[in-house]
Amino acid sequence: MDEYSPKRHDIAQLRFLCETLYHDCLANLEESNHGWVNDPTSAVNLQLNELIEHIATFALNYKIKYAEDNKLIASG
Repeated sequence: MDEYSPKRHDIAQLRFLCETLYHDCLANLEESNHGWVNDPTSAVNLQLNELIEHIATFALNYKIKYAEDNKLIASG
């Protein structure tokens, strides 16, 4: 997201990132036959953490760029 991108593009990008996170988490759980293993140093968890940080940064930039959507953001 940059300062010149249209709002609909920013929303589509955020939606894509969230869907990617959702599918990656499900894939990680399905690969494991014994459930979730909390290993913060595993490659999969490091990738998920990077994606989560990217989404958080993107969401913060969205809040700054579209301050008029504060009610929508707060209710979500």
